[in-house]
Amino acid sequence: MNDKFDTIVAGVNRKDEKIWGDFYDRFYAALCVYVSKILPVPDAVEDLVQEVFISIWEGKRTFSDIRELTNYLYRACYNNTLLYIRNNQIHDTILSSLAEGESVEDEDMIYALTVKEEIIRQLYHHIEELPTEQRRIILLRIEGYTWEEIAERLGISINTVKTQKARSYRFLREKMGDAMSFIILCLFL
Repeated sequence: MNDKFDTIVAGVNRKDEKIWGDFYDRFYAALCVYVSKILPVPDAVEDLVQEVFISIWEGKRTFSDIRELTNYLYRACYNNTLLYIRNNQIHDTILSSLAEGESVEDEDMIYALTVKEEIIRQLYHHIEELPTEQRRIILLRIEGYTWEEIAERLGISINTVKTQKARSYRFLREKMGDAMSFIILCLFL
């Protein structure tokens, strides 16, 4: 994908503490959001996600690329959440609905949601790298403001908004990579 992700995968594989800080920062919040959609118990969500990180740290498994690592993280969180629900006999309706509907289609849906969560996480990470004015414009657009409303709200001309938007899109296209990521990016913006 890019050198930054290659560095993260290599650091995770060799248990490099400095890289693990970045790895944790990049994935922890997104994984908590993902798990909380299945299990709305905040303390349990944080514990479950932390257990996945600990198991990777203590385990011997290595990952070939960021996709494999990301898939593993989301799948491990999903499995740990189902185990938690079963072992704690909570939210019987959640467990029964998951058990009734498990199929290849559900696994495909889970994978699609995982990919979507990861793309959104990457998008917000790259938005934070934008210059302040561009970042404000893009974030307001994501919140649903029109280009005209953004210009008015920020006290700038519509032409400035359009110029900054074009620069932001160019930057985000470069960072997000392939065309599919950009298509999804456009859906949000």
